[in-house]
Amino acid sequence: MKNESHEPAMGIVKVASWVLLLVLLTVILKTMAFLFIPLSISLLFCYALGIPLDFLQRFPLPSFIRTLIVILFIVGLIYLLGRLVSVNIKEFQGQLPVFEEKFWVYSRSILAWLNISPDQVREVYGSFLKSFSEMDLKPVGTLVQRLSGSFFSFLGNMIWVFLFMVFMLAERESFAKRIVLGFGKSRSESVLDALGRINKAVQGYLGLKTLISILTGILVTLILLALQVPFAVLWGVLAFLLNFIPNIGSLIAVIPPVAVSLFDSGSFGKMFIVALLLVAIQTVVGNYVEPKVMGKGLNLSPLVVLLSLVFWGWMWGIPGMLLSVPLTAAIKIACEQLDSTRTVAVLMSGK
Repeated sequence: MKNESHEPAMGIVKVASWVLLLVLLTVILKTMAFLFIPLSISLLFCYALGIPLDFLQRFPLPSFIRTLIVILFIVGLIYLLGRLVSVNIKEFQGQLPVFEEKFWVYSRSILAWLNISPDQVREVYGSFLKSFSEMDLKPVGTLVQRLSGSFFSFLGNMIWVFLFMVFMLAERESFAKRIVLGFGKSRSESVLDALGRINKAVQGYLGLKTLISILTGILVTLILLALQVPFAVLWGVLAFLLNFIPNIGSLIAVIPPVAVSLFDSGSFGKMFIVALLLVAIQTVVGNYVEPKVMGKGLNLSPLVVLLSLVFWGWMWGIPGMLLSVPLTAAIKIACEQLDSTRTVAVLMSGK
């Protein structure tokens, strides 16, 4: 009887300990985001670069030469992408007043049909911008400028990501040997098995997700070029990048080109055609192509993916959203290794 009375108390203590540990980890990750964000991004890059590195192992090249080739290729790709985005953003900023003026010219017929005076709409628009300025926000042009400044500030901080990535890649091939030496041959098997499963799951996800994102970006660019929407290449790159954010990224990528098509042409008909085609692309790729290509994928519940997106987005902002799925998959696989957390892994799984 005495042991039975202690069992509920021990269960409560165990649950309380896990809750306290999770709260403590959350506080640490939130407080030290300046360190963990570049560390996590560099780790994600290492997983992605593991695919070409494994391919280059077929050739008789020293390890540092293979690493150098891959790093130089990625740095060149990021530089070209940054230049492309930079030029398009600057041009987009310069065209914003033109788009706004075109919108007011072409919208007069619509406003007349609705029996609304353009002056009334301008007054509402001015009041809207005034309310934003009172909240220490700025009109759209300045806001875009701030966002682009933040983007390039982020690129400037990528030096830390690069340093972490170089050191991780340099120790990639010797890491398994040190685990064996540290844990012993028998105990290291489970650790290496878990790490191998994480590597396989995350690398497979990143490789397939990158191919699907490239397909999405190309289709978006071609459609927008055919419809003569300005900055089609920029919106294609944006669709490629935002496709890595689950659930909401593809929807966000539709908004800018649809708005620009309206401001450029002043035609609601063209806007609806652009919106319809872009939504169709995202729907077909996201609901048909991606599930077929991914298969079981990471075996995560859609609800868990959505909650992880909210949680990591709250923790680290946009970088957290990009990292949410790989981080959650790694946590799930780690939970599968312990008896005490295996139930959590089952609840996180999609099947």
